[in-house]
Formats: sequence, structure tokens, C-alpha cells
Amino acid sequence: MQHYHVAIVGSGFAGTILARVLNQVGLRVILLERHRHPRFAIGESSTPLAAIAMERLARRYGLADLGWLAAYGRWMEHIPHVRRGLKRGFTFYQHRRGELFQDTPEHDGRLLVAASPSDEVADTHWLREDVDAFLVQRATDEGVDYRDQVDVDRVHHAAPNDWVLECRRGESRYALRADVLIDGSGAGGLLATTLSIGSRLECTTLDTGVVYAHVEGAGPFADVSAGPYPDEKAAVHHLLREGWMYVLPFDHAVASVGILLRRDALEHLAASGVTSPEAVWETVVGRYPSLARQFASASAVQPLRGESRVQRWRANAAGPDYAMLPHTYAFLDPMFSMGIAWSLRGVERLALVLEGALRDGTLDGSAIASGFERYAGTLDAEVQQMARLLEGAYLAMDDFALFTAQSFLYFVTVTYREVEERLFPEGREGSAPAWGGFLGAGNAAWENLLEESRQRLGRLSGGRDEAATERARRVFVEWIARAIREHNVAGLADPARRNLYPVDFDVLVERAGLLGMTGDELRAKLHLLRG
Repeated sequence: MQHYHVAIVGSGFAGTILARVLNQVGLRVILLERHRHPRFAIGESSTPLAAIAMERLARRYGLADLGWLAAYGRWMEHIPHVRRGLKRGFTFYQHRRGELFQDTPEHDGRLLVAASPSDEVADTHWLREDVDAFLVQRATDEGVDYRDQVDVDRVHHAAPNDWVLECRRGESRYALRADVLIDGSGAGGLLATTLSIGSRLECTTLDTGVVYAHVEGAGPFADVSAGPYPDEKAAVHHLLREGWMYVLPFDHAVASVGILLRRDALEHLAASGVTSPEAVWETVVGRYPSLARQFASASAVQPLRGESRVQRWRANAAGPDYAMLPHTYAFLDPMFSMGIAWSLRGVERLALVLEGALRDGTLDGSAIASGFERYAGTLDAEVQQMARLLEGAYLAMDDFALFTAQSFLYFVTVTYREVEERLFPEGREGSAPAWGGFLGAGNAAWENLLEESRQRLGRLSGGRDEAATERARRVFVEWIARAIREHNVAGLADPARRNLYPVDFDVLVERAGLLGMTGDELRAKLHLLRG
């Protein structure tokens, strides 16, 4: 029976990158995949924090291609055959049923937040079919033992740091052993099933279903005034009464689209006999004239898919000799494109734990157990923080001014962190940057801020007195502007911007004090931010 230091189940980008970095440090790794690449997958919109993590992994483990994937310009120079889309930022539109979207001089139903100053250093939408296949090919070229079309029929925990996996590929059956098991099976939840790990979904009010596909032939959305980047070269969010819709354009005239539907909306649709993904799509899009016009000639590249509930949250992310990758442990909602960055931070952390536990060709079980305990606690705090943010966003979704203010909690937190990690790549908190809590998790002030925002929005959404509610809305928006001031290096919540926010290095230099720097000190390091 073959023996490995680490068995990884699932060859999405996170599992494959983890296999590659562990192979680079001398661990014996096997990577198992139930399907075969190339294969359809979603979770496609990258962000600056994801790029920073990719660049760290590239430098630390000598994997240059990860650095290519971190910026649009490098991607196009080195691997243009791997399909992708240009992502310059985050675009939001508020819709009203039965009405065409119309921009206003104040852009009070339109919000653009740039994530990069140029196309060259911009983020990307990953066509996962290509990206995952590319990464797997790199893994096999580097000597990772990769096996596809494998069903793991049984997992047996024989003893601490001794897992037995009984595998099947067609008519062939075999077993293998591993000291450590990493579950990257996503919603499949191999470890959750094997170890009867329960759910924590009762800890969140988020409850949405989704219909989604890749489509071709979509038209432009709307004629709007110029912003800091072309509106649709972005992660586009359409806020609807039923929930929200995302549109992620790729460069080859295909877009990834999906509609996240609140539970009450799904129930109303079902009561009218609208249940299939195609019927849900046609019904919801048809209620909004601008979307109906945009997708009138569009066709799905493959049949529309649907999930009755997108949320999952396992009771625990790791044990002494096993761990789940972040999106196997939990997934709440695709809003704000948090998934790739969060997954890559998980990869970095697991790699650091396992690399640090390697002693003369063997893994130190006590070091792994300690590291995995820290990993599990960090992920749990991060999911709680994401839940606070997203629950608040859903409470605010019907009121664009409130939603915009709530979104600033996300943008200020991640922008501050992005700037810090660019300017201080080795960290300045006494530990590797990868362990810094995502979305401010682990920072009591940020956790309390997101919790207070959620509670305030909950009270606002239950308001009945229109005049009192209008006053409360203004109070909330003003409160957010004050609350984010200490970390607002991007100049958000500025009425003069009228909801159009570029990357502004002048504002950043003016606010250097928020980073504990002088303007001259920051100006001398701006090259680290310009790419």
C-alpha cells in the first residue's frame, strides 16, 4: 500500500496549489479528483488580496506561474491561452421592477469601486475550466501524484496520523495511506460525512438559492457616464427585489451569470409553478427591462443549473491530522468576490503548518495538531465576520444608500489590508501575513463594528414610520462614514465622488498617517502599489 505524507481530495485551484507547494518542500503528496479536467466550475472573480497571496506563494515556493495569474498584464504576456476576463473593480446597480435602469447625475443607483489603477495590474475573472486544468498540468509536470476519475469509497482513520483511503477508478480498486488528509471536495464534504461533522448553519440568517450558467451573446447593460473604469469590466452586481444577480465577463464574449434568490422569493416563485432553473431565470430577468434587454439574445453555453441553498458551514474545519480547505468548510454568498482570496489564505496557512512540521522526512504530529487548531479557529472567526457583513448587506439591499454604506465596511477593511501587505510584505504583526484575519476577523474593533452595523440595519429594516426611518437612514450613513475613518485610506464615503471611486494615490498619501507613516515615507513606496 502506497504511503503519503498528505492526501488531498479535490483538484480545484486551492487543492492543486496546495499539492504543488507541499511537493516543492519535499512532502509526498497525492491529489485525488473525482472528475476529469477540463470541467465546469464557478468561483471565478479574483481580488487584490488574492493577487497578493498568489505572489507570496510564487516567491516562497518558486512557482512563477502563480505570479502570472496574479495580474491581468502578466497573464496576457505569459499564458494568454488560459482564458480569463479583465476585472477592474466592483460595479453595483439598483433595479426597480418594471423600470429601465437610468443613471442620475448623483449616481444614486450606481456604485463603482476600482480595485486597480490600470489594466496591466488589474484583477481577473478566472475561467475555472482553463485555470484549474492549467494548474493540474503544472502539478503533474512537477511530479505531484495526480489521479483523476477516482471515487473515494471509504475513509478509515486507523490511528492518529494514519488515514486509509479506499479508492476506485472504473473497475480498478486500491487503497493508500496518508499521515494527513486535506478535504478540498467542496459541497461534497468528504470529511464531514466520514467523521459525522455537523453543521453551523443555524448561526446565520443567510438562506438563498441560486440559478447560474455561462452565457454567450449578452449585450451591453446600459449607457452610463464615464466612471473610473468601464462599468462592465468588473464584478457586476445587480440588486433586485428577489436578491441579486452577478455578471462576470470573460474576454472571449462569454459571461458567468447567476441570480441569488432569497428564500421568500424562491417560495413565491414555486407557488406560481416557477421551479426549473430556466423558468426562474426567465421570470426574474423578465421583471427588469434593462436586464431583459441585455440578455434577450443570450444563450447558455451549457444548461442552467440551480441549487436550492448555497450556504454551508461545517461545525469544525480541522482536527489533529485533518483539515478542510476554506470552501469545503464554509460558503455563504458570492457577493464581494471574497472566495478566491479566502481560499488562497487557507492554502498559505496549511502550507506553512505542514512545511513547519517536516522533520527529517517525517511529519511531527504535535506540530500539525497545534497548527491545525489555529487554522480552524481562524477560519471560524472569519466565517462569523463574513456572516456579519453579508447579513447586513442583505438587510440593506432594498435601499441603495444603506447598501452602499454597508459595502464600505468591506472595501475599507480589505483596502487597508491590501495596502499594508503591499507596503510591508513580511508583515508587521509578529506573524506571517497569511495569518492576518480575513475581513478584520480577530480584531475586536472590526468585529464589533460589523456586528453593530448588522444590528442597526436590522432595526432599520423593521421601521414603519417613514419620517423616522428617513432620519435613521441618514444617521446610519453618517455613522458608517465616521466609523470607517481610522482605516479609510481609499477615500470612500466622500459625497463629492458621487459613488464613483477610482484608485487615488494622492488620497492615500494624504492619509499616510492611518498607516503609521508620513506622506514622504509612503510616497517613496508607491511603486509597490502600482505594480
